[in-house]
Order: sequence, then C-alpha cells, then structure tokens
Amino acid sequence: MRLSMVEIRPCSEEDLPELVELWKEYMVDQGDDPLSHYFDFESSKEGFRRILEGYMRKEPGGFLVATGGDEVVGFVVSFKDALGPNYVMKSRVGRIQVVHTKRGRRRKGVATRLMTAALDYLRESGCAMVLAETGEDNAGSLGMLRRLGFKERGKLVNLMKEIR
Repeated sequence: MRLSMVEIRPCSEEDLPELVELWKEYMVDQGDDPLSHYFDFESSKEGFRRILEGYMRKEPGGFLVATGGDEVVGFVVSFKDALGPNYVMKSRVGRIQVVHTKRGRRRKGVATRLMTAALDYLRESGCAMVLAETGEDNAGSLGMLRRLGFKERGKLVNLMKEIR
C-alpha cells in the first residue's frame, strides 16, 4: 500500500467493527504496561466499542480514520478542549488522545498523515497549543512527535502497587 493511496476522513458508524479490532490491537501493543496482564482484551470488545462511540459523539471532527482501499489502517482521536470545561484558558489547548496504525502498515507515514490531519483540525478549531503523550520507550511515536515539532513538557511519574 502506497501512502498516496491512503485516505484520511472522519470516522463513521460503518468503521466501528474494524476500529474495535484496531483498539484491541492498540491496547495489546501497550504490552510493556504492567496493567496489561490484568486485562481480558477479548471480553473487552463491547467496552472498546462504547469508548469509540463516545469519542465519535464527543468530537466527531476530531476522530479521523486512515483507509487504504476498503480497509481501515489507522485512526487518531483529538479534542479541541484538552483540559475540559473546568479550566479557563487564555488560548484554546487541544489534545491528541491516541493515534494508532495497524500492524503491517506501520513506518509508512500513515500515523504522520493522521497526526497532520488532526493538527489541521485543531488549528482550524482555534487551538494555539496541542498536547500529546506517548510511552517513554515508544521510540517510533516519540520520533514522529518530535519530527512534527512537539517538545517535552515534563515528566509525569505514574506509580502502581499490587495489593493482593
């Protein structure tokens, strides 16, 4: 699949079955997360569907898919109000919630095209700043974000403790 054959468009209801599988793949790919062994990914598919439907309802213009032929090969979810309604901001701050490219379709520019389209959407929505995050060991994602001009804001330390 050539990058020129990839179309970026808003997500639709018809995309949901493929997106549920891609969301499962996204979750599995977070395998270095110690929480991964607590998840039942197969049984979570209905929950994944509800998450995706919620994103579609909340901000349909920010939920974009990449298609190659008749196949969904990636998606990005972005929001034009990163911090929600409880903060008064001097300028609008957007957020890239997640970007994912299907296995076997990676490192071909699909995620970069999705990110560029999401950044265009956020810019057109009046955002002056965009937040994005990725795992510190996700070299591919970190490299892409840096190439797109993102800079580290700081480190967030995420701790966990087993209690049984």
